[in-house]
Amino acid sequence: MNLSHVQSYLRDQGYDGWLLYNFRDLNPIAVNVAGLSHGGSRRWFLWIPAQGRPMWLVHGIEGHMFEEARPELQGPRLRYVTWQEMAAALPQLLGLDGARPPKIVMEYSPGNALPFISRIDAGIKEVVEQSTGAAIHSSADVAQIALAVLSEAQLAGHRRAVVACLDAKERAFDHIARQLRGGAALTEYDVQQFIAQHFASLGMEPLAPIVAVNAHAADPHYGPSAKDHSPIREGDMVLIDLWTKEQDNSQGSMADLTWTAYCGRRVPPKVTEVFEVVAAARDRAVDFVRGQLAAGREVRGFAVDDAARQVIVDAGYGAYIMHRTGHSLGPTGHYLGVNIDNLETHDDRVLLPGIMFTVEPGIYMPQFNFDDGPAAKGLGIRSEINCAMQPGAVEVTSLPLQTEVRPLLA
Repeated sequence: MNLSHVQSYLRDQGYDGWLLYNFRDLNPIAVNVAGLSHGGSRRWFLWIPAQGRPMWLVHGIEGHMFEEARPELQGPRLRYVTWQEMAAALPQLLGLDGARPPKIVMEYSPGNALPFISRIDAGIKEVVEQSTGAAIHSSADVAQIALAVLSEAQLAGHRRAVVACLDAKERAFDHIARQLRGGAALTEYDVQQFIAQHFASLGMEPLAPIVAVNAHAADPHYGPSAKDHSPIREGDMVLIDLWTKEQDNSQGSMADLTWTAYCGRRVPPKVTEVFEVVAAARDRAVDFVRGQLAAGREVRGFAVDDAARQVIVDAGYGAYIMHRTGHSLGPTGHYLGVNIDNLETHDDRVLLPGIMFTVEPGIYMPQFNFDDGPAAKGLGIRSEINCAMQPGAVEVTSLPLQTEVRPLLA
């Protein structure tokens, strides 16, 4: 976390400060910002003013645990024992001079629009409001600045993970083709393990990917296991969603990609039609971000999601959308920044320089007959890319794009 960046944002937005609150690790944002290994067993507050030194309000028996907080956040510690003392100390913590009610941010999301941000309960919000008269706003974007902006080293690790994912994807598709041409039995689980083992050979985390055929691919979070998997046969569609990061780099960032292929010689026209809609939605998301930036406008996650999903809706496949367009990406696969989402949540966070996200629209039809055979096999098509925000620009870090469904036996 960069304290000066956080305080600069608070000043630019007209906030007096950021009040972080935690009780028994119920607010992981507060614990992570503070740099603590655990949140303790008593209530505590950390006040980061728009200007000046941070200050703490902690319980009398747990003051020692805050010595491990980030050095830049070390500051005076007010102590309380009773709940009355806690509430009475809040005005002093915020440095109120009585001139006006303070304008602060906390982990609050109006209407629970962003569940990840909604970390303070209604009761503590009432305590702060009644004790200080503060107007409480959401910390959604300042939390992004504190936790989701990646360093150049983290982005470099991400780029290496992208190379590994693209290589593993190509090797997996080639492996499927060889096995099918040779008449060997092959399952989703076999290919999953093939990819994980290849990741390990590259020094990447051997994370088990999604390998899904036909109707399994129409279930976005299906994953094969040793007990639950399907064979891969000629004439099947196969989706591979794979993600990894460097094993020896705890701060490295993930790559997360999805490609689809056809286990045959000629891709069925119905498959091509669906893929082209998905690819157009994917590309529309990136074009929308670029257009907004070129016009000097802020870009928010929900607006990108709307732009991408509208492509699918206009093509007549809106009923087959099952998830948001994308998620935050970083050292974990689903990270702490803005999601590309106005479907599952209303994410109005800004796409800030230094954050990463996926773009992965999908169409999922478990009863779809894509090859005019006697029975509907089902079809799931998703195309996933990774993007990094740069000052005034968005970079697609996972090139090349998939532009067509690959026929593996051509």
